[in-house]
Amino acid sequence: MKTLSPVNVTRLVLAATLAAIGCGGRETADSRNLPATPAVEIKTQPPAFPAMKPQRAVASEVVVPGNLAFVDVAHERGLRFIWPEQPRPMTALDAFGAGCAVFDGNNDGWQDVLLVGNPHPSLFRNMGGGRFQEVTLESGLKAVQGHWTGCAIGDYDGDGLLDVVLTGYRQLALFKNVGDLRFELSTAAAKLDPLNQGYWGASVGFMDLDGDSWLDLVILNYVVYGPDSPKYCEYAPGVRSGCSPRTYLPERGQIWRNTGEGAFELVSSENGMQQTHGVGLVLAFTDLDEDGRMDFYIGNDGVAADLLHNQGQMRFENIASVAGVATSDNGGAVSAMGADWADFNRDGRLDLAVTNWHGNSFVMFQSLGHKLFLDSAKQTNLARDTKNRMGFGAKWVDFDNDGWPDLFFVNGHVYDNSSEIHGPSVPFRQTMCLFWNDRGRKLQDIVPQLGIDIQRSMVGRGSATGDFDNDGRVDLLAVDFEGAAMLLENRTETNHHWLKLDLRGKAPNGFAYGARVVGKTADQVWLAEVSPASSYLSSSDPRIHWGLGDHTTVSSISIRWPSGTEQTLHNVSADRILRVVEGEP
Repeated sequence: MKTLSPVNVTRLVLAATLAAIGCGGRETADSRNLPATPAVEIKTQPPAFPAMKPQRAVASEVVVPGNLAFVDVAHERGLRFIWPEQPRPMTALDAFGAGCAVFDGNNDGWQDVLLVGNPHPSLFRNMGGGRFQEVTLESGLKAVQGHWTGCAIGDYDGDGLLDVVLTGYRQLALFKNVGDLRFELSTAAAKLDPLNQGYWGASVGFMDLDGDSWLDLVILNYVVYGPDSPKYCEYAPGVRSGCSPRTYLPERGQIWRNTGEGAFELVSSENGMQQTHGVGLVLAFTDLDEDGRMDFYIGNDGVAADLLHNQGQMRFENIASVAGVATSDNGGAVSAMGADWADFNRDGRLDLAVTNWHGNSFVMFQSLGHKLFLDSAKQTNLARDTKNRMGFGAKWVDFDNDGWPDLFFVNGHVYDNSSEIHGPSVPFRQTMCLFWNDRGRKLQDIVPQLGIDIQRSMVGRGSATGDFDNDGRVDLLAVDFEGAAMLLENRTETNHHWLKLDLRGKAPNGFAYGARVVGKTADQVWLAEVSPASSYLSSSDPRIHWGLGDHTTVSSISIRWPSGTEQTLHNVSADRILRVVEGEP
């Protein structure tokens, strides 16, 4: 009798599970298989709202509340930024796009905004109540010039101020926060390479990976792309556009260990990053097995994904195939531009939503426990409603505070002439998706009912979430890479309750990156981790936000701090932003 490998055993288990719950039709393979030849304590009270409006049926199996509302307020609130139109036809570098970040850069309790652009990023200070003023000039962020792509936020030196790192094409920049939203360029001082070793940098994130409380740095890199690389490929006679990543050699990411002396050292050549596939686009941290060591998912472009399980002492094992997240349920590689973790069905296990190339629907890796996952995109309607989408930024957020995390995707193609290449059903500019979660059973895209602001077509790339006016309703930030930044204010009318936790750990990990938090009532469980790096090239508000539905009190909140200590709060009242300091009652 032939002995099955762990990989084959896992696949049999997943196949049996799929058969038990029923599978839809098979999806097409990656539609980029086309002939392509190179051609030359803050406390607020919830607003008083009238009773919820009657529900309306959008699909036969899902009934969506009629009170959901978002409005683009970017211009009127002072968040005025436009990404210029790119050259035509666009190269792969032109189309790569940029990210954004939401963070409190001056510790005043209001979330500020960083927008990655070229030749430098732009910074907007939240003056209070979600009104912004650009402070780029005085911030010091103009100290760098180049082609920038991604960003991450974290306190790398443990001084209680959030610092900024930028990735770009053959560039890397670290800015130390010196207070009052002013930054000093510290790349060389931190022993990072300002040229990023010649790599094309993509998503980046801070996280303590070795348990010493200092935030380490993970940088994803894309492909080998230089002055002599082919810039355009021909997809039909006379129809050219930027080449697919398969045209180029892949680049692997890097792990930089924080030495605790204001500097980093490169350790990725010896710790498991060499097991990854390269062509990395999105990074999302989580603790897969609740052992207190943070693991991370790497979404790659058109090849199998990676899932690095932390073995301790800065060593990792790639378990993506065994875990079931290397490919979608049809065995095809996922062109994973965006990804984010949340407990979709509130079973106490974090699930992973991943975007994809058009023609291959987005993916929902639902946790089965024991580091195993099942793609349930078909069963949840996600596959049905994303087939012709090209997804980038991906974020979980509870739109209406009913307690169930909803999904926010921004979309847009990478070929500016995609309708010529793929047909009129695949436009370059696309609308975003907002999927309402029907109690962990089904997802329904609610964009058609939300009005013209949300239905605006865009070249979607980065995205982030944050409560900019601290009213208990989470707002959305989106990058339209050939248009204006979008700040979607959440104006959902609801009497649902909420709770926001602003965790402060012991120095040097003062913002508690990697903390795991569980809330409980007699009949409900909430789960979250502090991990702002996700989506696509972006970073979100690190505060934990829970919609509580009808609950006015959370009976217990258990916090496992990154230091390993555990703390429990009892009978926590709702409708407020609660700062929790490690070790303090």
